[in-house]
Amino acid sequence: MRTTGQTYKEGDWFAVPMAHGFAVGLVARRPKRGPIVLGYFFGPCREQIQDIGALEQIRAEQASLICRLRDGALHRGLWRVLGHHPHWRRKDWPLPAFHRREGLSGRGIRVEYDGDDLTTPAREAEAGVTDLGLPEDMVFDQDRLISVLTKLLAEKKPVTIDPTHWVR
Repeated sequence: MRTTGQTYKEGDWFAVPMAHGFAVGLVARRPKRGPIVLGYFFGPCREQIQDIGALEQIRAEQASLICRLRDGALHRGLWRVLGHHPHWRRKDWPLPAFHRREGLSGRGIRVEYDGDDLTTPAREAEAGVTDLGLPEDMVFDQDRLISVLTKLLAEKKPVTIDPTHWVR
C-alpha cells in the first residue's frame, strides 16, 4: 500500500529536474489503479519555471517524448506539480500506440493500451512498416526517463508525431 504523497491528476503540469534546469511534463493518463501513468515531455530545458500560464501554449504535437512511466518521482514530490492545464481535455492528449520487438525473432509488435489500464495491452498485432517509428513499449523509471530526455533535448531535433498512430 502506498503512503500519502504529492497528489496529481490528469492534466497536471510538472517539473522534471535535469542536470541544467528543468524539463516540463504533463500527466496525460492516470489510471485509477497502479503506479503507471502516461506522460508527455517537452523541452527546451528551462532554468526556472515561473509562469505556468506560458505552458498553456504547448500542444501534444510538440512533445519531445511520450511514454509510460512509473509515478514514484511524482508521488514522492521529486517532480513538483506546477499546476493544472486550464483547458485540459483528454482527447487533445491522445494515448499513442507503441512498438515492441520480440527478443528471439526480432519481429515487431504494435501494442495498444486502454487509457484506464496502462499495464496490460488491450491489443497487440504484428507491426507494419509505419509502426516502427512508434514510441518504444516500455515503462520508464525516473533515471531512464531523465537519461533519455537529456539526449533528446541535447539533439534539439524536431519531433514528428504522426496522428494516424494515435489511439484515442
